[in-house]
Amino acid sequence: MHALEPAEESLFAAHMPDCLICTGIVAETEHVCATLGLSVPEVAPSADLEQRVLAVTIDQRVAPVVPLPPPTQPSRHATKPSWPATGLLAAVAALVLIAAIGVLGVRVVQLSDERNQAARQVTEMSEVIHRAADPAAVRVPLVTEGGGGVGMVLASRDGVAVVATRLPGNRVADQIYVLWGLSDRPPTALAAFDVAPDAPGLHAVPSTGEFTGYAVSLEPGRRAPAAPTVVLASGQVES
Repeated sequence: MHALEPAEESLFAAHMPDCLICTGIVAETEHVCATLGLSVPEVAPSADLEQRVLAVTIDQRVAPVVPLPPPTQPSRHATKPSWPATGLLAAVAALVLIAAIGVLGVRVVQLSDERNQAARQVTEMSEVIHRAADPAAVRVPLVTEGGGGVGMVLASRDGVAVVATRLPGNRVADQIYVLWGLSDRPPTALAAFDVAPDAPGLHAVPSTGEFTGYAVSLEPGRRAPAAPTVVLASGQVES
């Protein structure tokens, strides 16, 4: 909107090409201003109005020119004059600016949330790569009864992590996934976690012992039960 001082605008113009957030905000601002400018339809004057305006302009007898009275000093007790047209335009411009600021504020929050989500995904992927690259890590594929892979368990000296690649998203209100450690004893609940449908990631827990296999179940409620209800996939540790 070119509301900055020349020096500030120069600094911002040099900063903007390297900042995706500011570039997006400027683009949104231009879009909002263009939309507001085009939101009022153009109305062409009628032929009758055009003829009447021309008649008044040409024929001085229809609308004689009346000289203005000489200016006088306003009285101390004079009433406040009504708003001129420029005041109305200023009010409209203020409303437009408030609307644009509201839209930009929402967009800034959205961009911030998107940036935080992207940062979390990058952190999770870095953790996955770090654990997968550990030569001492044990990799256990999680496979359904039909033979489909839904993820992998990475077990190392630092702990155990399940990478959910094809688990469907659960209902966070009344469902939860549970990772189980398998051995000659009853299954041990290692971690309860949620899977988002658009961004499955890494779910890690500290090391709790050695197991001969792992399994994943989908449980009702928001807590891990004493034993798995329905096992979706499992895998054995290769000896």
